[in-house]
Amino acid sequence: MKRIEILNFKSPNRAPLKVDGFLFGEDSEGPSVAIVGAMSGDHINQLYVASRLVDFLRQKEEEGKIIGKILVIPAVNTYALNMGETFWPLDKTDINMMFPGYAQGETTQRIAAKLFASLQGYDYGIILEGRRDQGMCIPYVKLIQSGYEDMDTAKDLGMRFIHHRRHSPIETVMLQYNWQLWETKALSVVFGKNGTIDQSSSSEVHGALVRFMAKRGMLNLPLFEGFQSNIIEPDNITVLKASRAGIFDSAVLCGTTIEKGDTLGRITDALSGEKLEKIIAPIDGVVTCQYAHPLIFQNSIAFRIASVASKE
Repeated sequence: MKRIEILNFKSPNRAPLKVDGFLFGEDSEGPSVAIVGAMSGDHINQLYVASRLVDFLRQKEEEGKIIGKILVIPAVNTYALNMGETFWPLDKTDINMMFPGYAQGETTQRIAAKLFASLQGYDYGIILEGRRDQGMCIPYVKLIQSGYEDMDTAKDLGMRFIHHRRHSPIETVMLQYNWQLWETKALSVVFGKNGTIDQSSSSEVHGALVRFMAKRGMLNLPLFEGFQSNIIEPDNITVLKASRAGIFDSAVLCGTTIEKGDTLGRITDALSGEKLEKIIAPIDGVVTCQYAHPLIFQNSIAFRIASVASKE
């Protein structure tokens, strides 16, 4: 294992911002992958999975099991992680909205530029992401349609769902889109609840990453097969919003298979306890995401349900 410096920026009022990566199989001529962890300060699950992966790969390197080139960058926005912030603490900008970066620009643009330069030339790229809202989801692959995406790469993770959709204009400044344009087969794995560690989803993602690296010839390990991934497009997702604000009580867990008419959750008045809304499933499907805070606002997304695409 080689610990390498990705970037080191001096600060006028605190220790320098230092971002390190961990490189395995540096001299390998086999396939290569770069894995990027927490770019936001509340992506604790993503930091946890990446750091756990570093320790796992260190052991496998000692056993002679690494046959490809693997780079893991556990955290990018270390200032935000240390200060309990979500975005860059000084100006509240999101590093994952700054790619491909600009070396002469604002701080987060320069961070993105340095990071992006270190990620060039890898065959595969995996970004560990959290939700950008108050949701909690079962782990899934996010693969945007840039014209350069690779579905076979996503399937080799063996995860239950691949969310395959057109990119929005705002995503043209995000890492996945730009990484794909620079000829890396890049994708994102979205999982967990922001600000916490969920052992179940973290273990699932860790297993998926190891499975991927073994299937793609970077690890010499026996492995269990994962799921035959279901490809979900936006038309297959039903969004249920809360009609009232109050205390949110979910009756199901993410990953639950539900039928039309099932009770998914309830909303009660936070002061009087009056029952305000019962949320009922309008279709058959699987609950992929749910609101992850006990107090819900009106029109907040309470549940997302994935359904099987019609064959008509």
